[in-house]
Amino acid sequence: METEKITVRLPVHLVRAVDTFIRMGEFASRSEAIRRALKKFIEEMMQDASEKAEMWMKLQELQAFTEEIEKLRKK
Repeated sequence: METEKITVRLPVHLVRAVDTFIRMGEFASRSEAIRRALKKFIEEMMQDASEKAEMWMKLQELQAFTEEIEKLRKK
C-alpha cells in the first residue's frame, strides 16, 4: 500500500485520548489510530451517500409516476 505523509492539527484532548488507547494496546501508534478512524468515517460517508442516492432515485420514480397520473386525469 502506497502512503503519503500529511500533517494534521488536532485538539489536545483528542491526542490525549488516542495516546491513552495506545497505552491500553488498542493501537500501535497515532498513525494507526487515525487511519482506522478515517477508514470508518469514509465507510460511513459512503453508506450515507448510497442511501441518499437510493432516496433520490425513489423520489424521481415517484415524480414520474405523479406526472403520469396527472396526464391521465387531464384526458
